[in-house]
Amino acid sequence: MPLQSDTAHVLNGQLAGARNAAGDVLSFKGVPYARPPVGALRWQPPQPPENWFGARDATAFGPRSIQPNRPTTSVSYFGPERESEDCLYLNVWTAATSADERRPVMVWFHGGAYQVGSGALPIFDGENLARRGVIVVTVNYRLGPLGFLAHPDLTKRSKDKSSGNFGLLDSVAALAWVRDNIAAFGGDPGRVTIFGQSVGASTVCCLMASPLARGLFHRAIGESGATVATPGRVGGGSMPTLEQAEQRGLAYAKALGSPSLDELLTMDARDIQLRVAEQRLTRGTPVNDGHMFPEPVHDIFLKRQQAQVPLLTGSNSHEGSTRPAPTELVAVLKEISGDFGAPADELVALYMKDSGMTPADASRQIGGHRCFNWQNWTWARLHARASQAPVFYYHFSHQSPIAMDRPWFENRADKLGAFHTAEIPYVFQSFAARDWAWRDSDRQLSDLMASYWTNFAANGDPNGPGLPAWDRFNSARPQAMHFDGGAAMGSVPDRAKLDAIDAFYAQQSRNHAWTLTETPATAE
Repeated sequence: MPLQSDTAHVLNGQLAGARNAAGDVLSFKGVPYARPPVGALRWQPPQPPENWFGARDATAFGPRSIQPNRPTTSVSYFGPERESEDCLYLNVWTAATSADERRPVMVWFHGGAYQVGSGALPIFDGENLARRGVIVVTVNYRLGPLGFLAHPDLTKRSKDKSSGNFGLLDSVAALAWVRDNIAAFGGDPGRVTIFGQSVGASTVCCLMASPLARGLFHRAIGESGATVATPGRVGGGSMPTLEQAEQRGLAYAKALGSPSLDELLTMDARDIQLRVAEQRLTRGTPVNDGHMFPEPVHDIFLKRQQAQVPLLTGSNSHEGSTRPAPTELVAVLKEISGDFGAPADELVALYMKDSGMTPADASRQIGGHRCFNWQNWTWARLHARASQAPVFYYHFSHQSPIAMDRPWFENRADKLGAFHTAEIPYVFQSFAARDWAWRDSDRQLSDLMASYWTNFAANGDPNGPGLPAWDRFNSARPQAMHFDGGAAMGSVPDRAKLDAIDAFYAQQSRNHAWTLTETPATAE
């Protein structure tokens, strides 16, 4: 059979993959799912890939999107990678021995604020999940201004009269490729789970909302991120209108010194991505463009028009612990007021009530709660009340070895906790990606989480033999599955603070249905 000879036949030609050292998992890397978005295809929707002759080598990752480099001290830094404007590649891991098998498929969208990242990071290695019986796919997509520039002239030239969501359109194209080709790897195109972390989770949320992705996936997992914030704000999970994004695109072009679109189309891609990389103008943000999204994502969920698929979502206990933060209370108040568009005194006072809480701690915790914990909490509530499909909600608070051993901000390693991205190696069982002092407790928790995630991919339900029961999310009596050394159901942490963020967002929205506080806050 094809997979036994380390090859796979997809619509565009033959792929030659490589086996792992044990010989039980076959990987195909650097597989094109669209034509290179270069030249006339810059700032165009992705186009189907061209055919090739002979067996295409698929043993090396394709280049990532051009991007700023992460700091070498970042918990997400894994060394240099090849990068190019030609970046639309994906990777497949399979343990199927025949193309006739129909294994569930898990398609991963990486995080990185739509600015950085790739599907090739060793922490996303799909080998161990593939051993559990799923096909794993990781995706590169366009980032930064190459992926999210909106511009009036681009909109005029578009047959869809839209611009700004090219990176998300790439994700739709990747899913279409999976639908058309995954059977060649032993996968089931009728059992596709999309999953991601941070803006990868935001991508999952966006794909649930977009009619363009309807039918291309059948379950969804979102870790520490969503796109369900109140309207009118840019960042923190919200969306600009097309007009707002176009004006930002015009300002971006002006900052580059190229006022016309034609000039931008001939500029070097690295100049486009990096010359003003530190300016807010270049940040990638999904756009309410009327094509990818007929309305803002949160409105689509409020109107029960999202994909009616099972959802597993949650976040970590210390999402904001790795972000720099102001140390003076007046600076914290200014920062939070800017985030929420309203006076923040009461909100900051609520956080400062905690014993030993400093202004910097409050800033980090509020930032983490606003951008991540509240987003996933709200996503779970919205989908649970707007869908007959089940929702499963979690809270990850387990401290990895790095959280306990490495000094962090002001040498306070105890404050790192379950930081943003901390759950990823437990889900992928990719401990080999880091030379940290992993313990038996880490491996045991990883075995639990990988079992839940792959069960969900197979059946739309994480439960299975020998696992602690994970109850379906109930808005009237909300609980979370707590991952902290083990797995057990418990109350939703920080309810009073999440409800306070609800109230702040309600001040900005005329739609009072947005508050979603069906039940009183429980004790924290």
